[in-house]
Amino acid sequence: MLDEAALKELILEHTRRVNAGDVEGLLKLYSPEVRFEDPVGAGAQQGHEALRAHATGAVTSNAVELAGRPVAAQDGLHAAVPVTATMDYLPLGPVLTRYGVLPTPADPSGQRMQFQFLMVIRAGADGLIEDMRAYWGTSDVALVDAAQGGAHA
Repeated sequence: MLDEAALKELILEHTRRVNAGDVEGLLKLYSPEVRFEDPVGAGAQQGHEALRAHATGAVTSNAVELAGRPVAAQDGLHAAVPVTATMDYLPLGPVLTRYGVLPTPADPSGQRMQFQFLMVIRAGADGLIEDMRAYWGTSDVALVDAAQGGAHA
């Protein structure tokens, strides 16, 4: 069981490693048998290879995650944090457009996607993340102009 400070640090370290483009470092925070769902409702995935593919897509899209204030549960297992993430529309945005989440931008290369989501994790006794869920819906995603501050930091 982790104390509240350690749980908060763990969930924030996830965002730091995404921002650094450190996929292998990110995987070190997770159990090899991790179960994750991003977004919740899209279907769960499991294991490091699935998480590597998911994280590589975000890093390739120049993802930047700005974490809010994390909270930790008293059970020593769970933590949550609100996150605002931006990433290039290409290459992943057309999938969201195909599903009606986003409109087709006039200039796909000049657009980024912005997501408002809540990330919830459950850590195991070894301090590794065993479960991660990202809660966001269609109304939580928007296109932003890369030239107006939506670009990768």
